[in-house]
Order: sequence, then C-alpha cells, then structure tokens
Amino acid sequence: MKTSRLLPLGIVAGLLLVANAMPASVARFETLGDNTYTCTREASTSFDRNVDQLTAEAKEDAAKFCATKGKQPKVISIAVHKAWPTLGFSRATVTFKALEAGDSELADNTPVPVVTEGRKPRKAVEAGPVEAPVDELYNGLLKLDELRKRGLLTDEEFQSEKKKLLNRSK
Repeated sequence: MKTSRLLPLGIVAGLLLVANAMPASVARFETLGDNTYTCTREASTSFDRNVDQLTAEAKEDAAKFCATKGKQPKVISIAVHKAWPTLGFSRATVTFKALEAGDSELADNTPVPVVTEGRKPRKAVEAGPVEAPVDELYNGLLKLDELRKRGLLTDEEFQSEKKKLLNRSK
C-alpha cells in the first residue's frame, strides 16, 4: 500500500525536475515588410502559463533585434495565448516596427492593445453589427494617421475616413 502512494509522488517529482531542467523559451522572428516584424516567445513546457513573462521577454528580444540594426522598436500590438495545462503551449507575440531614433512614431504613447487568443467563455450574442477586431481597428487608424502625416490625406479626409472606420467597428 505504501508503494502505490510513493509511485505517484515519484512521478510528480520527476515531472517537476524535467520541467525545471527544460530550456527557456526561444524567440522566433518573422518579417512582415515595411520594417515591421513579429517576435514570438512560446513556453518551453505546457505547464508554464506565465504570458506576462513571455510578453516581457518578447519585448526585450524586439529591443535587442532593433539595436542590432541601429533602430528602436515601436510596439504595435501584443497577442497572447494562455494554453490549458498539458493542452498546448502558452505564447506571446509582439508586433513591432524598427524605427530610426528620431522617428515621430516613437513619440506616440498610445496604449498598445493586448489581444487574448484561444478559448473564451461562451456568452449569448444578440444579432447586430459585427465588431472589427481591435488589431484591425488599431492598424487601420495607424495607417490613416500615417497617410495624413505624409500629406496624402487632408485633415478633413482623415476625419472622414476615421469616422467610417470607427462606425464599421461598432
């Protein structure tokens, strides 16, 4: 009877030792074009669900990546996936632009949206307009602002297009 109790404890202890011996997550970069990149950090075990830590590591990796190019990162969006234990690996993806030190976009301190991917609680949904994802809305606003800054849109055209974009997201 004592043996049967020790066996599960031994297995649990062994799993904890293996989990602690696993290497830290590794950064993966992807080029999106126009000096825009993603950096993804994925947990090394399915038991590690600390997406805040993964996000911080991905931001740090983005800064190091930009430093090697003599640029600075401007985080555009953050997507996190907190996996259920043993059913996948948690991850954080930071989308950023590599900008020159004096670029005006670096001065923009607009809060960066964090999108949570994966399972969400089900709730009743009433029929109505379809909401645009936060990333889509934010990226659309960034593009409009960039066109305005470059002089390709007047302030009046910018306001009109912004209004259309915001109405679509309601």
